[in-house]
Amino acid sequence: MKPLIALVIALTISSTLRAELNYEAISDWIKLPEGRENIGNMHGDVAVSSAGEIYVSVQDSKAGLQVYSADGKWIRNVKGAPNDFHGFVIRKQEDGEFIYGPRLGGGDILKMTLDGEIKLRIPSSAIPNKFKKGGRVRLTGMDVAPNGDLFVVDGYSSDYIHHFDKMGKYLASFGGKGEPFKFRTLHKIAVDTRFDPPRIIGTDRANGRVIHMSNDGKFIGVVADGLLMPACVAIHGDLAAIGEIKGRVTLLDKSGKVVKQLGHNKNPKEVGTNRTPKSAWRTGFVTAPHGVAFNASGDVIVAEYSNAGRVHRFKNLNGSSAKTSGTSELDLKPILGKDLANWQVPSGNDKAGWYKINNGVLEIRNGPKKKGSVLWTKKKYRDFVMELDFRFGEGTVDSGVHVRTQDQIQIGISGSLKRDMTCSPYIPGKGYPVEAKNVKKLLKDKDWNTMRIRAIGNQYTVWLQGEEVMTYKSGSAKEEGPIGIQLHGSRIMGIDYRNMKVAELP
Repeated sequence: MKPLIALVIALTISSTLRAELNYEAISDWIKLPEGRENIGNMHGDVAVSSAGEIYVSVQDSKAGLQVYSADGKWIRNVKGAPNDFHGFVIRKQEDGEFIYGPRLGGGDILKMTLDGEIKLRIPSSAIPNKFKKGGRVRLTGMDVAPNGDLFVVDGYSSDYIHHFDKMGKYLASFGGKGEPFKFRTLHKIAVDTRFDPPRIIGTDRANGRVIHMSNDGKFIGVVADGLLMPACVAIHGDLAAIGEIKGRVTLLDKSGKVVKQLGHNKNPKEVGTNRTPKSAWRTGFVTAPHGVAFNASGDVIVAEYSNAGRVHRFKNLNGSSAKTSGTSELDLKPILGKDLANWQVPSGNDKAGWYKINNGVLEIRNGPKKKGSVLWTKKKYRDFVMELDFRFGEGTVDSGVHVRTQDQIQIGISGSLKRDMTCSPYIPGKGYPVEAKNVKKLLKDKDWNTMRIRAIGNQYTVWLQGEEVMTYKSGSAKEEGPIGIQLHGSRIMGIDYRNMKVAELP
């Protein structure tokens, strides 16, 4: 592809992201357990697990962390969770998926399993007294870097950010009320993984601005200002969602430009307070956003500062147009039909049944003989974008997509490395020259995942759940060839594919 054409496509993707963001406010979507009239007194946060479950922190000694299904039905309360998680996140690590949160009143920092088992507790005494105000901390939020390091902000006291390694060892403190930061309630923070290396994005509430800092404490600059007391932030794809406690949610792109505003409440009597009565609540209008999160579909979930407790859901209506792959402008054509007529089926499939299509789902199983093979398209492709959903099945899954040659985008456990390398390129003779980023955070073990692959010349780019995770230029790429779906041998495994589409690029 010529450079000018590639530039036009890139600009089209960017303009599509900014012009077509549409959301629908879902009314009465939270379904409480029988006998409970309100969620409870909320001065906390919201987070979404890899399974799509929604966790809400509440100032309730018996229900401090409540769990709801993706469609808003109450499931359970996290046993033993504190009732003073002012800010918390859920992050997937090598050893599992965990809740990370500092206690506003208790002062300690916790790492917990999703069932409430405490795996790490960092006492406030780990923070040097010189970074405390009046000898105490009032920790308001935190996040976890891709390498496992912890960043915790003391937003109700000193405005310092405290840095720990993944084992809880104190490393440093930075920020504060003095130059060059001059923070006035650095309320909550997030690790901004849109940048390489990742950086910290923070909501400087009383200054009405969102800021960037490096992970070693250097002030990078102001992302956006003139906001309505920004109180919380979440990252998804190219977007940063900023919850403003004076009654609005603003979506910013990577450059800091406003691309959408949600729930704007212009009634001054209803915003910035936890006392707005339920009788004044209106679907689609926020009153005091205090926590914000995205689910895998790009829906924006907003937790209010509210005596009764309220959680909003703004449903993403954009499909792929809100995500960084930009496939909404492309002519994606299905390549899975009712049968395998469009594919070069390996000999013996009729008896062994390695590849079957069942209700639109390509079911791949290698059976007791553990035989491996590749299902190739009959059609050959040059530059293309491919979109597909995949779901892990039984055994140790080792599959992937061959790109016009033996070059492969891995899905599942690498046979050579013995660990998950989903979205990373496997290049014969080189192994895995690069590793995809943030996959552990995005990948769903027991549900459908969405992947997009773009192959332009020798450059491969991959998105998972709409977030770009890998780009690589291959020295062994071919100009033209079929697309293949791998079934790795020497193991019992199963994987399903659906919604497999390809758009040929000019």
